[in-house]
Amino acid sequence: MTAQLDPSTAAVRIHRRRDLRTFHRVAAAVLLVVPTTAVALGRLFQMPDDSDTMAALATIAADPGDARTFALLGFIGVLTAVPAFLAAARLARRRRPVLTSVALAVNVLAFTGGWALPALDTMYVAAAGLPADQREGAATLIDAMWSQGLAGVSALLMVVGHVVGAILIGLALRGSIPTFGWLALVLSQPGHVIAFVIGAPVADALAWGLMSIGFACCSVAVLRTPDDEWDLPPLPAGSR
Repeated sequence: MTAQLDPSTAAVRIHRRRDLRTFHRVAAAVLLVVPTTAVALGRLFQMPDDSDTMAALATIAADPGDARTFALLGFIGVLTAVPAFLAAARLARRRRPVLTSVALAVNVLAFTGGWALPALDTMYVAAAGLPADQREGAATLIDAMWSQGLAGVSALLMVVGHVVGAILIGLALRGSIPTFGWLALVLSQPGHVIAFVIGAPVADALAWGLMSIGFACCSVAVLRTPDDEWDLPPLPAGSR
């Protein structure tokens, strides 16, 4: 005797849609703490002064470990920054939709437009690995990339955009995370400016660390958010 399968049951089995909202929330919570932490750690492994490219390449060649670590952590930071800000914006948008939209636009522009910084860091590391008699040509290429102008615009977008964007997303998150969390995001940016002016990498690392505290608060809030508040459920089985 052959078993018969109810056609309606078969359709449900074929078209059943998985609810991945919990997975997406957990992934967002993890990603939130990655970029700022990576950059904060990277600031402890500084590139040498690049005002003289040939001298900088010679310094990196003598001890490439710090420069490689700096470049790798910077790449991780830029790679994960946009997903992290998207997650923070999803958390903030219900209370302050307009401010959140502006903050998200500024941050996405900053981190996607700031491509030149990780690219140039990688170029310095790669050029320093060349034989000494070939570094002059690499240094000329790096200098030409800076003087061309587009790299400078990219760096300006990153520096100004991430300072303004962090303040805006911090203000947008008021009420969505504890007060010390959004204040940490806002107050981290004067720390960046001061660290840049006085040339103190450790101070800049501390400023990025403050940002990590703010995003850690976002991460906890995301984990505590019910799936139904985080996103819509999948459509019922059988719907198109």
